[in-house]
Order: sequence, then structure tokens, then C-alpha cells
Amino acid sequence: MISLPIMSFVVFVALAIAAAWWWLSRVRVSPEPVAMMATRIAFPGGLHLDNPDGAVSLLQKPDEIVIPFEHAILVIDWPLTNPARIAITAPITQGFTRRELVKAICEEYGNVYEAEEGTAHTKSVPLSDRADGEKRGRTDGVYGIWGHDLSELRLTAVRWTRRPEGTVEIELHVESEARPKS
Repeated sequence: MISLPIMSFVVFVALAIAAAWWWLSRVRVSPEPVAMMATRIAFPGGLHLDNPDGAVSLLQKPDEIVIPFEHAILVIDWPLTNPARIAITAPITQGFTRRELVKAICEEYGNVYEAEEGTAHTKSVPLSDRADGEKRGRTDGVYGIWGHDLSELRLTAVRWTRRPEGTVEIELHVESEARPKS
């Protein structure tokens, strides 16, 4: 037979375990997630956004995974009046390789310029009809592109950050270069 003190101890332990389980199931024991430190990916010399194949051919270590997350938000904000936030997905679950990231950025920039032309009432003057040094006019499409044609844009760096809510945001550093004289 089990004595009364042993039985009391077993009941006490069972009640303690039940109380601990109940408390842990209602109280957060994990800290709030924090944003990951921003990471910069440089493209020395810049990559032309209107030529994805040419841009990829200039890459060093094109198959290196540079963003280890499958889903991200690409923020295109220059030269746009209304920034574009575009959800992109890596072709592999391990994340974005340098090659796939550059392809996605070039493709999405092209889509933004195409959408602008399709939705604008005020069209931009074709490049061939502009005087030397004349910039692209502002258009009134969905993004309000101003000042530069796609052929003038160079991607020089990418900065990605994982936000506390888990989303990965990719910000671009894009510069313009003078268009070649005709």
C-alpha cells in the first residue's frame, strides 16, 4: 500500500505540473521577434535595369544565396512619385540567389515602366524625339515616373531587412547615368 505522505506528494506534484502547464499555455515565454539587421548587397559598377541578361553576365558568384527567405516585398521608389511595393517569390525555397534577385528586379522595373505607359494619359516623349540632354517628362500614370527612362537606370546596391512581423523588404539603390549621345 502507498502511504499517505507519498500519496500527498504525488498529488502535489500533479497539481504543480497542471498549474505550470496552465500558466505556460497562457503566458508568452518567447520574446517578441525583432527585425534582422539590414544587409547590403553591392553591385560594383552598377547593373543596367533594361538589360537583365547583360546584368546577370556581370555578376560575381551569381548562384550564391544572398537573401535566405523565399518571399519578399520589393520596394521600387525611384524615379517614381508613387512607390511600388511588389511581392516577389524566389524560385527555390532556400531563398534568392544573386542571379534570380537581379532578374526579378530588372523584370519588375520593366513591369512598372510598362504599367506607367499603359495607365498614363500624358505620355512621355519618345527618346528619339528628344533633344540631347532632355530628360523624360513626368507622366500621370499609376506610378508617376519622372526624369529618367529605364535605359538610364543602374542598380548599384540592394538592402534587405526582415521586419519584426516576419516580412522581408528589399530596398534598391538606383542611380541614373547620362544616356549616350545619338
